[in-house]
Amino acid sequence: MTLEFEKVVPQVERMGRAVAAHNMTMSERLLDAWEWFAEMGDLGAIHERIQLARDRDAGFRGAAPLKEINEPVNYAYPLPAVPPRATIIAADGSQVYPDLHAAALYYLTNIGVLVYHHGTDALPEPITDPRLHYTDEFLRDEHGQMVTNTAVNARRTVTERQVLAREAWDRRDIDAPLVAISDGPLLFWVGNDVPDGRRLEQDYMGALVHMHDTHAAMQRDINQTASLAGYVDRPTSTFAVSLIHLMSLHNDDVRRAILTTNGDLEGLTDKPLMFKLLRPGERSALLVQQSPQNKNYHDKGENYEIVFFYLNVGAGQDYHLARVEIPMWVARVPAMVDNVHALVYDQCQVMWRYPYALTRADELAVIRAHERSQLGEMIEIELRRNQQAVEHSEKLDSKAVRHGRTRYGQKRHSR
Repeated sequence: MTLEFEKVVPQVERMGRAVAAHNMTMSERLLDAWEWFAEMGDLGAIHERIQLARDRDAGFRGAAPLKEINEPVNYAYPLPAVPPRATIIAADGSQVYPDLHAAALYYLTNIGVLVYHHGTDALPEPITDPRLHYTDEFLRDEHGQMVTNTAVNARRTVTERQVLAREAWDRRDIDAPLVAISDGPLLFWVGNDVPDGRRLEQDYMGALVHMHDTHAAMQRDINQTASLAGYVDRPTSTFAVSLIHLMSLHNDDVRRAILTTNGDLEGLTDKPLMFKLLRPGERSALLVQQSPQNKNYHDKGENYEIVFFYLNVGAGQDYHLARVEIPMWVARVPAMVDNVHALVYDQCQVMWRYPYALTRADELAVIRAHERSQLGEMIEIELRRNQQAVEHSEKLDSKAVRHGRTRYGQKRHSR
């Protein structure tokens, strides 16, 4: 049975009309938000209102301006000069999830790292760190159930940060600013479906501490800095919109029941607001997300609270928004913020809107279909070498036949 497009066409037409109506509503809300935003130049009033929300435990989850820096929230900050030399270390990861239909139960994580020497003739350094997990310690929870894909993702994320911190530490004697970049947010937390969640959160914080140790050592020994950044491509966050909503309220309305939504601005994200504010290369003010998770980071040490800014990484008339997250030890030093701002933007010009080093790290990390098949074949051979019976899944084999392939990904040839 194939897809009957004559039944889909009227649904697509209704979808088009609904999207157009939704976008018209969002445009009206954007105009209202922009008018409020343009008037939000009084940092003292903003801090007072946020403090009122905290005192009332009103559940405010928006952005707050960084007190130590005092950057007006409705200003755009220009692109600084890129440093003449820098070490950029980018890390990304991929995985093979555990599969009940495979010959053996296991999962694999693979971390790719690219060390990019900005401003020198030194070639980039590609590094990979594959790890095969096959014991019950990694595969089963306390109830004997197989770990979920979510748990594997969380473990991979922690490993990414640990490998990034390790590679930064090993290069702490290079006399140039160091910027370590990972894909995605820096705030990390896990749900109840991750059996070792608390340990993972501790290990993740350990990686942040390791990065800060690199910064402290570089400052002490060679008067250089080490920065950490999380790059969020195409953000859908509403932190600035939530702040605008908070500032639009009367004091009596600053309460949890009102702040569970963004009121008349509900559905609007920060992206179109930043489109109006930022030209290519410009960043927003430094902002702090108000959330229980970020408060936990602050409570573990003021250096580890997460700060962010929006960055227009487009060029010319092209517009593309990213959110760049940095820890407080970076945010409180303007020169370090400038290094992250300039180098991230410069990297995005190499690869058109996405950091070059992160692109290469992803290419190093990705596990392709034929590599997954080869890994499965290697495991089967090793099991047989150790006199272990190997059973195949009929369901898996039938899928392979249906897609015109043998079990190891080779094309089936008709005679």
